[in-house]
Amino acid sequence: MNGKIENLMQQVKTDTEEKTSIASAEKAFETELEAEKAFSQFGEKLLYIDRWNTDSGVSSFRLFEPSGEKAADRPAEIGDHICIHLPGTGKNDWVKVVDIREAANEKVLTVQPSFDPTDESANKSVTSHFFTDESTNNFCLQLNNKHVKMYVIGLNEISNTKNTNNLIESARNFATANLGHFLGVQKAEWTTFCNNFLEIPKSE
Repeated sequence: MNGKIENLMQQVKTDTEEKTSIASAEKAFETELEAEKAFSQFGEKLLYIDRWNTDSGVSSFRLFEPSGEKAADRPAEIGDHICIHLPGTGKNDWVKVVDIREAANEKVLTVQPSFDPTDESANKSVTSHFFTDESTNNFCLQLNNKHVKMYVIGLNEISNTKNTNNLIESARNFATANLGHFLGVQKAEWTTFCNNFLEIPKSE
């Protein structure tokens, strides 16, 4: 099954510098029709960022307009920003939606570290995230017969210690990025997210 997700998986497999990460979960259904229906439901939820909060472990997510205004309850679009808050890291981290890919059997939302759009005085060339703007996080949904899979795939994950506002923030970014890498904090958080994302509310 070739596509965006397959290409991302190949990049993870060929990474020799340990700059990638992957978390995933899978849900099996009785029939392909049930799987297709669930894939459609999950696909809609994938773009409603504020609704991710019911699926996260400790992080919280908020969608913002490119202008920095809080977005209404609508699907994410390319150019939007997402504010991610992970307790204990000292500040919010910001990413920008840079790509949305949709196909019959997959849906991928790609984000990239960005500046803080709510800070009018902020230098837009300064990345407000513990990874550099070379990295991407890819939220992937895949349909395969009777199975639906959810992945969070990180690429080019490099600590942002230079493109920051000050030395304190650089130190914070290094600590956050490496704590997540070596102790599995990020992977555990994203694995929880993937598992929860594939849960269907009982009312449905």
